[in-house]
Formats: sequence, structure tokens, C-alpha cells
Amino acid sequence: MSTIKVAAVQAAPGFMDINKAVAKTIDLIDQAGQQGIQLLAFPETWLPGYPWYVWLGTPADTIHYSAKYANNSIEANSHHEKAISEAVKRNNVQVIMGVSERDNGTLYMAQWHFAADGTLLSRRRKLKPTHVERAIFGEGDGSDIIVNDTDLGKIGALCCWEHLQPLSKYAMFSKHEQIHVAAWPAYSVYADRTYALSPGLSIAANQIYAAEGQCFVISSCAIISEEIHELLCNTDEKKALVKIGGGYSQIFGPDGGPLADYLPEDKEGLVIAEIDLDKILFCKAAADPVGHYSRPDVFRLLFNDKPAPVVMPFNDFSPTPVQSEQDTTGQEENTND
Repeated sequence: MSTIKVAAVQAAPGFMDINKAVAKTIDLIDQAGQQGIQLLAFPETWLPGYPWYVWLGTPADTIHYSAKYANNSIEANSHHEKAISEAVKRNNVQVIMGVSERDNGTLYMAQWHFAADGTLLSRRRKLKPTHVERAIFGEGDGSDIIVNDTDLGKIGALCCWEHLQPLSKYAMFSKHEQIHVAAWPAYSVYADRTYALSPGLSIAANQIYAAEGQCFVISSCAIISEEIHELLCNTDEKKALVKIGGGYSQIFGPDGGPLADYLPEDKEGLVIAEIDLDKILFCKAAADPVGHYSRPDVFRLLFNDKPAPVVMPFNDFSPTPVQSEQDTTGQEENTND
């Protein structure tokens, strides 16, 4: 395959309304299919939208959102997932969907990778929710560092500030990722208060990921609409902390360069580019961080990629037998011999 047509969604979610959110998702997948998109990326927790409210008040002030947000978060194998899967299959497009995944009593910031036939290739969870996100979401584990080998190439995904975690990035690079989906909420909260949360830094994080890993990065970014802003901001103080817009979706090449025009930050649409995986080879010739540009004699990553369930069946647990004093004595005697 010479070129691949990819796209990043830039849109406001159907905020805390799972039925509205899924309907909008299906519409965007249909739009992608009509334009011949082969891989479509959605923002972080697109379903049912990022919980921006957690940044705008005390726990006592925002706790009233909790039940509604949880009830509108998507569950695996639900009828909502089935509807999305059918849209994916109908349009023959791979989709990486950012979701708030509800698993009984806990929510996770997840990314679900649908194959073009509508089947699930993987479900990953954000390894460590960022800052106040931990008041809402649980954590993933090492098995959530995933790169899928597909007919479009080796495709992986991370959320938001996972792109500022050097070891997580290196683990992804070690899987020889070719196309990376970077899922972000709107770059709108505290953007004028700290550069770390500004569009400039967030865009740069995507570019650096592309250049460090010599891979294509599809960065999908949500929008805060007037409707969402009005819902969130009932005081002047909150209005000063978050602004309308914040959409900066883009696609970056393996040298870190942007491949498409930016949409206005408050405009919805698909950011589209055609990518050629052979361009990765030019960049790898100069710097491959897990190949010829590495120094494993100096630095190595210790990576536990096993699932970490809270309960294991007894038969899956094999403790090391405790040796008797006689056995130990016998070993010492053999050693002396």
C-alpha cells in the first residue's frame, strides 16, 4: 500500500448524553467513509465527553456530576458499542475511539481500536490519569501499552499527558509503532494560566512524539462548544478558567512536521492527510531510539506488560515452594563438595 488516507476528528462531543454522543459518532464515521478515510481518530473520552468540570471546582462543588457522567459512560459489549461497530463495518474504516469506559463501579479513560470489519482489535486504558482526573478514573496496567499490527501498519494510541511520560513513549517505540493516535480533550482549561496546558505545549508534545519515534501522529482534539461552556461555567471565576474552542487537531509526519491545515479552534470537521509509511524509513536512517540510535549497554527499560487483575483464580497462582531446613542443608553440603 503506497499511501493511506487518515483523519482526526475535531468536534464538540454530545456531552454527558450517551445516545446523542453515539449518534454524532456514527455521523462522523459515515462522513469519513464517504471521503475514503481508512483510519479515523477520536479525542480523549469522546464518549460521553471529557469531564472538564473536575478542573473547575472543589469535589463538593462538582460531585453532583458524578452519577450522570457514569450513567452516560459506555460499557464494553453494549448496544452502543454494537451501533458503532456496525457503522465502522459499513464504512470499512479503522477507528480508534476515546471513551470513558464504565466497568461496574469504576470508570477508565480508554481507547478502543475497531478493525475495518467492525471487530475490536483492542481496548486500552490510560495508564495514569492526570492530576484531578484521578478523582474520577481508575488506572490501567502494563498490558495497556498496545501496538496493533494491522493491514494499514503498526498502530498504537495514548491519551493526553501520556505523551509527556518518557518511559511510556519508549515502551511504545519499542513495539515499532508506525502510526500513533494521540487523543486529547480541548486545549481550553487553564490555557491562559499555565503554558503546560496551552495549545503551544500540547501541539509540541505531539510533534516531539512523532520526531522521537519516527512515526506518524494523528492528534485528535475536542472542542468546548457554547452549549458545553454554558453548562460548565455558572460563575465568572469558572468562565475565566475555561474558554470556548480549544480544538487543534492535526496530523504530523515522522519528522514532526504538520501535514494538514489547522481548522479554526471552534470549528468542527475532519482534519485529513495522506501518509506514506516509506517516509518513516528516511527518518529511521538518522535516529532509531530502539535500534541503531540506542545504547542498551547504558540504558534499558524494565517493562512489565502483564495484566494486573485485582483477583486471580487460585490455580493461576504458583508460589515458590518453601524449602525445608533439611533441603537447605543438603544444598549447602553439595555446594561444599
